[in-house]
Amino acid sequence: MTTSADPAVRALYQNRSYPPMSHPLSDPAVTAVAARLGGLTPVLPRQARILEIGCATGHNLLPLARRWPASTCLGVDLAAHAVAIARELATEAAITNATFTAADLRHFDPGPEPFDFIIAHGLFSWVPDEVKLALLTFCHRHLAPAGIATISFNLTDGWAFRQPVIHLVRQLLPMTGGDLAETLTLVRQTLDPATPHGSLMRWVIDDMLAKGPDILAFDDFGPVNDPWRFTDFLQAAANANLRWLGESDPAENLPSTLGDHTRSALAPLAGSPLHAQLAADLASGRTFRSGVLCRSDAPVQPGLSRTMLLDLSLRPGTARPQDAGPAAAPFYQTLAGLTPRCVPVPELLAALPLSDPRELSEVILDGITHAFVRPRIEPVAFDPAPPERPALNPLALAFARRGLPVVDIWHTPCTFPQSHYPILVAMDGSRTIAELATLAAATVPNLAFEPWLHHLAGRGFFGDHTRPRVSSSARQGGWASRPPQGVGASCPQLEASPNAVCQKIPTEHPQTDAG
Repeated sequence: MTTSADPAVRALYQNRSYPPMSHPLSDPAVTAVAARLGGLTPVLPRQARILEIGCATGHNLLPLARRWPASTCLGVDLAAHAVAIARELATEAAITNATFTAADLRHFDPGPEPFDFIIAHGLFSWVPDEVKLALLTFCHRHLAPAGIATISFNLTDGWAFRQPVIHLVRQLLPMTGGDLAETLTLVRQTLDPATPHGSLMRWVIDDMLAKGPDILAFDDFGPVNDPWRFTDFLQAAANANLRWLGESDPAENLPSTLGDHTRSALAPLAGSPLHAQLAADLASGRTFRSGVLCRSDAPVQPGLSRTMLLDLSLRPGTARPQDAGPAAAPFYQTLAGLTPRCVPVPELLAALPLSDPRELSEVILDGITHAFVRPRIEPVAFDPAPPERPALNPLALAFARRGLPVVDIWHTPCTFPQSHYPILVAMDGSRTIAELATLAAATVPNLAFEPWLHHLAGRGFFGDHTRPRVSSSARQGGWASRPPQGVGASCPQLEASPNAVCQKIPTEHPQTDAG
């Protein structure tokens, strides 16, 4: 076990702060969908108990607490100074349903009440094996019966190309004065881009350089950087009595980077989902997974139904299918016309009264698995036009005053040039658009203020707009009132991906020295 690295991990996190950011893949509004597709029905996050392990300065947890004031949020982190900042931000933004604690996970006791959502993003692969296994055990012990844990970790498949670079750079750092960017650039210059190997390794180094030195110190060059094989993670989870439900993003159960040729080549492995996953990881060079897990005794119901889809809300994804069929074309056209909202499925049904429910269910599930649509467990609606007196919410203003990334309505961080932050801070509702434009012209004359302001509005920065869930009466006449017609059973492309994998985990102990 790598417990000898524990003092170095502690020293890093006590002396430096991880760059603040939110993590969209950890958003319970998203991970609850992954759980539903995996056969588990968690509680709605708006009234849930949410715990984040490794919360840092609260940049991920505080926006969730503000979005759902009826929830109870707790953040824990090893770094006392980071926890102090999280508390300051919560106080400044008047967020009263989030508390923060500085503690070592191995000795942390949150009390007897279980959690509906546990988040551990960017932790597993950067702590000693003792802490990895403690994390998994902790999740089993403190999850509610239908609770879910979202745990991200690095994979050996993609990191196999990075580890030799990391090893060499560590050796060269004393010769280059300890400058990571300079040393990476030096190594890059030795690689011939005309060769396949040189081209690949240059791409790897370019990806490292794009992260910047602040993230590299915690990530690629952290005291512990321990990628695991997917099977080793599944095994360790099983030993802790946890069950894998699927990726946080259902479109990544098979990596979205895979082309049609590779997907077709994987078809013969459909009867062995775990091996299909392993082959896909290798084919894509996947470096990272963000998995949703539950207790092994959780009430998981395999298979999908049309009724389950009624609980989802949808918005357009990053692309649309090239050859949309007769059922898909009107669906995507209707969904596009409702942007930027995230629309409840019953509302989409009402707009498509002549569509066949069975065909629509297949269109929706295909769209989810290919990222043509983005699902959430709750609807979101907002006006993409800026108000006459633009006002950021108190938490966004607190972030802006410190020059930190501001989190949008989709839980995505948005970083601005430092010169833009005074204008953001001025967006407290006391100034008109014209007054803000005058301020921008005086302080940042090269800023195209009007398009910039509309961009902010298009990301939902001006107010909270999460809508209540559609009531059961609104479903009358939709799928819930129609005969199942055989569609209430399983959806093969999804059931084979998350559920079947967790049924094939062996029971031996994990290899804790993996990677």
